[in-house]
Amino acid sequence: MQSIFYFFKNYTTLLDRVFMMLVAFGLLSGTTLIMLNQIDFHFPTILLFATHISSLSWLQGVLLMILGFVFLFYGIYSRRTSPRSSTFIWGLGLLFWCLLTNLIFVNGVQSTPFSPIDPLLVKIDRLFGINTPALMTWTHNHPFVHSIFHFTYESLVFELLGIPILLTIFGAQKQLGIFYIAQLSSLFIGNFIYYFYPTMAPSGVFHSPYFTAAQHDTSLRFYDVHHYIKFTTTEGGLIAFPSFHVVWAILLTNCCRAKKIFFYPVAIFNIVLIISTVFLGWHYFTDVIGGIVLAIIAIMFANWVYSASFHHFQRRT
Repeated sequence: MQSIFYFFKNYTTLLDRVFMMLVAFGLLSGTTLIMLNQIDFHFPTILLFATHISSLSWLQGVLLMILGFVFLFYGIYSRRTSPRSSTFIWGLGLLFWCLLTNLIFVNGVQSTPFSPIDPLLVKIDRLFGINTPALMTWTHNHPFVHSIFHFTYESLVFELLGIPILLTIFGAQKQLGIFYIAQLSSLFIGNFIYYFYPTMAPSGVFHSPYFTAAQHDTSLRFYDVHHYIKFTTTEGGLIAFPSFHVVWAILLTNCCRAKKIFFYPVAIFNIVLIISTVFLGWHYFTDVIGGIVLAIIAIMFANWVYSASFHHFQRRT
């Protein structure tokens, strides 16, 4: 026990400890919500965003978690002697625990017992003069614009994996730390908003021939879960407000600020992506505003954590 306290006191930074606390909070909260549904609500749910996880055995799962621990803690331990290689190892640990926390927490909030707030979001959109079906019609009447919007929207998953992995390979310790702290903190705020004020997405409110099957699956899944109807599809998304496409696009763009040659192309690409969320009918305009506000708060918090951590680490060394 003394060796553990010694390790945390002498090797971990504030950022490391905040990350671990966020992971612990996410795993505990997500597991609690899943158990609450099993004990009380009994909503039928399905494992979202991880279609191959169920094929893992318990032994394989435990071995993966041990590997995640090794990456994270050895990366921290070797930071002073091998700064570059330790950042790579540490980055792999951050990636593993961030993915696991996202998986558990998101699957926990899908069993929300509360009523959707979509009518309120539609009213707010109308105050801004936003008509989602009209925007979708305009987009589909301009095939070139539609293809660009579709490509950028669907590319986010590659950004979410590609940019953090590149940061890990190139040893961008600051950007990695800020991204993962911002990602997890925004995850909890946004998902708790969804849990207490859930949304079905525009496809559950509006009628348009341009909604895709995945968009219909998003709203139908909410309906099926809360009417105890068994469903099998994992297509589509989950949360409309706030838009995590917007949150993630801003967080990933922020990762590239240090290198202008990457920052400007990524910024332009992700601005188009953010616009596409409304024009393709995936999100309300209010979702976008909520996503922007949440991303700014998360980045400010992550920057504060990194700054405090960096100064504390300098004093110790």
